[in-house]
Amino acid sequence: MKTNILARILILLIITISFFSCKDDDPITPAEDHFEAIGTVIYDATGALAVSILRGETNDTLRITNGERSDHFDVKFYDDNENIVDPPNNEHTKLSYEIGDSTFASWWQHEGEEGGFEFHLDGKKVGKTTLQLFIVHEDHNDYRSGEIPLVIE
Repeated sequence: MKTNILARILILLIITISFFSCKDDDPITPAEDHFEAIGTVIYDATGALAVSILRGETNDTLRITNGERSDHFDVKFYDDNENIVDPPNNEHTKLSYEIGDSTFASWWQHEGEEGGFEFHLDGKKVGKTTLQLFIVHEDHNDYRSGEIPLVIE
Protein backbone atom coordinates (compact mmCIF):
# COMPACT_ATOMS: atom_id res chain seq x y z
CA MET A 1 0.00 0.00 0.00
CA LYS A 2 2.84 2.37 0.87
CA THR A 3 4.45 1.55 -2.49
CA ASN A 4 1.16 2.23 -4.28
CA ILE A 5 0.85 5.70 -2.67
CA LEU A 6 4.49 6.54 -3.50
CA ALA A 7 3.97 5.43 -7.10
CA ARG A 8 0.89 7.66 -7.42
CA ILE A 9 2.73 10.63 -5.92
CA LEU A 10 5.65 10.05 -8.28
CA ILE A 11 3.34 9.84 -11.32
CA LEU A 12 1.49 12.99 -10.24
CA LEU A 13 4.81 14.81 -9.74
CA ILE A 14 6.04 13.78 -13.22
CA ILE A 15 2.79 14.89 -14.85
CA THR A 16 2.88 18.22 -12.99
CA ILE A 17 6.49 18.90 -13.99
CA SER A 18 5.78 17.96 -17.61
CA PHE A 19 2.71 20.19 -17.75
CA PHE A 20 4.44 23.29 -16.43
CA SER A 21 7.68 22.81 -18.34
CA CYS A 22 6.11 22.31 -21.78
CA LYS A 23 5.84 25.71 -23.42
CA ASP A 24 5.89 26.95 -26.97
CA ASP A 25 9.10 28.82 -26.18
CA ASP A 26 12.25 27.21 -27.47
CA PRO A 27 15.18 28.29 -25.27
CA ILE A 28 17.71 27.30 -27.93
CA THR A 29 16.17 29.15 -30.88
CA PRO A 30 16.06 32.94 -30.37
CA ALA A 31 12.68 34.66 -30.54
CA GLU A 32 11.99 36.37 -33.85
CA ASP A 33 12.69 40.09 -33.66
CA HIS A 34 9.89 42.50 -34.35
CA PHE A 35 10.76 45.69 -36.20
CA GLU A 36 10.70 48.64 -33.80
CA ALA A 37 9.84 52.03 -35.30
CA ILE A 38 8.62 55.32 -33.85
CA GLY A 39 8.06 57.16 -37.10
CA THR A 40 7.92 57.06 -40.88
CA VAL A 41 9.81 58.92 -43.58
CA ILE A 42 8.49 58.99 -47.15
CA TYR A 43 10.74 60.06 -50.03
CA ASP A 44 9.55 61.01 -53.51
CA ALA A 45 11.03 59.58 -56.71
CA THR A 46 13.83 62.19 -56.72
CA GLY A 47 14.93 61.14 -53.23
CA ALA A 48 13.60 64.35 -51.65
CA LEU A 49 11.76 64.16 -48.35
CA ALA A 50 8.01 64.19 -48.98
CA VAL A 51 6.68 63.44 -45.47
CA SER A 52 8.06 62.84 -42.02
CA ILE A 53 5.80 61.62 -39.22
CA LEU A 54 7.27 60.98 -35.77
CA ARG A 55 5.30 59.45 -32.91
CA GLY A 56 2.10 59.94 -34.91
CA GLU A 57 2.58 63.70 -35.42
CA THR A 58 3.40 65.57 -38.62
CA ASN A 59 3.20 69.04 -40.12
CA ASP A 60 3.77 67.62 -43.61
CA THR A 61 1.24 66.80 -46.32
CA LEU A 62 1.61 64.24 -49.07
CA ARG A 63 0.45 65.74 -52.39
CA ILE A 64 -0.58 63.95 -55.57
CA THR A 65 -2.31 64.97 -58.81
CA ASN A 66 -5.91 64.13 -59.64
CA GLY A 67 -6.29 61.75 -62.58
CA GLU A 68 -2.66 60.62 -62.47
CA ARG A 69 -0.55 57.90 -60.91
CA SER A 70 2.19 59.39 -58.76
CA ASP A 71 5.84 58.62 -59.21
CA HIS A 72 6.99 56.08 -56.66
CA PHE A 73 7.37 56.86 -52.99
CA ASP A 74 10.00 55.07 -50.87
CA VAL A 75 9.37 54.36 -47.19
CA LYS A 76 11.92 54.35 -44.37
CA PHE A 77 11.46 54.56 -40.62
CA TYR A 78 12.70 56.26 -37.47
CA ASP A 79 14.21 53.95 -34.86
CA ASP A 80 14.04 54.57 -31.09
CA ASN A 81 16.96 57.02 -31.36
CA GLU A 82 15.21 58.96 -34.16
CA ASN A 83 17.72 57.71 -36.74
CA ILE A 84 16.34 57.00 -40.20
CA VAL A 85 16.63 53.28 -40.93
CA ASP A 86 15.78 51.02 -43.84
CA PRO A 87 12.60 48.96 -43.65
CA PRO A 88 12.77 45.36 -42.48
CA ASN A 89 13.95 42.93 -45.11
CA ASN A 90 12.38 39.54 -44.52
CA GLU A 91 9.61 37.45 -46.02
CA HIS A 92 7.38 37.70 -42.94
CA THR A 93 7.14 41.51 -42.90
CA LYS A 94 5.28 43.73 -45.37
CA LEU A 95 3.99 47.27 -45.78
CA SER A 96 0.25 47.80 -45.59
CA TYR A 97 -1.86 50.95 -45.75
CA GLU A 98 -5.21 52.54 -45.05
CA ILE A 99 -6.60 55.46 -47.04
CA GLY A 100 -9.15 57.42 -45.00
CA ASP A 101 -11.51 57.95 -47.94
CA SER A 102 -10.69 55.77 -50.93
CA THR A 103 -12.93 57.83 -53.23
CA PHE A 104 -10.09 60.41 -53.36
CA ALA A 105 -7.08 58.15 -53.93
CA SER A 106 -6.04 54.54 -54.35
CA TRP A 107 -2.87 52.58 -53.62
CA TRP A 108 -0.85 50.87 -56.35
CA GLN A 109 2.25 48.66 -56.31
CA HIS A 110 4.07 46.91 -59.14
CA GLU A 111 3.09 43.30 -59.77
CA GLY A 112 5.27 41.04 -57.65
CA GLU A 113 6.19 43.89 -55.30
CA GLU A 114 2.97 43.92 -53.28
CA GLY A 115 3.77 44.55 -49.62
CA GLY A 116 7.12 46.11 -50.52
CA PHE A 117 8.23 49.46 -49.13
CA GLU A 118 7.72 51.39 -52.38
CA PHE A 119 4.31 52.50 -53.60
CA HIS A 120 2.37 54.78 -55.94
CA LEU A 121 -0.90 56.62 -55.37
CA ASP A 122 -3.60 57.22 -57.96
CA GLY A 123 -5.47 60.53 -57.66
CA LYS A 124 -9.19 59.87 -58.17
CA LYS A 125 -10.74 63.25 -57.35
CA VAL A 126 -9.68 66.62 -55.96
CA GLY A 127 -9.85 66.85 -52.20
CA LYS A 128 -8.29 65.80 -48.91
CA THR A 129 -8.02 62.50 -47.09
CA THR A 130 -5.44 60.65 -44.99
CA LEU A 131 -2.98 57.82 -45.42
CA GLN A 132 -1.75 55.50 -42.68
CA LEU A 133 1.07 53.01 -43.12
CA PHE A 134 1.51 49.77 -41.21
CA ILE A 135 4.34 47.30 -40.82
CA VAL A 136 2.61 43.93 -40.82
CA HIS A 137 4.51 40.99 -39.34
CA GLU A 138 2.83 37.72 -40.30
CA ASP A 139 -0.77 38.40 -39.17
CA HIS A 140 -0.44 41.45 -36.90
CA ASN A 141 0.72 45.06 -37.05
CA ASP A 142 4.13 45.78 -35.54
CA TYR A 143 3.77 49.50 -36.27
CA ARG A 144 1.21 52.14 -37.30
CA SER A 145 2.36 55.51 -38.64
CA GLY A 146 -0.57 57.66 -37.63
CA GLU A 147 -2.61 59.68 -40.12
CA ILE A 148 -0.67 61.46 -42.84
CA PRO A 149 -2.60 64.26 -44.59
CA LEU A 150 -3.07 63.47 -48.29
CA VAL A 151 -4.11 66.21 -50.72
CA ILE A 152 -5.22 65.47 -54.26
CA GLU A 153 -4.83 68.56 -56.49
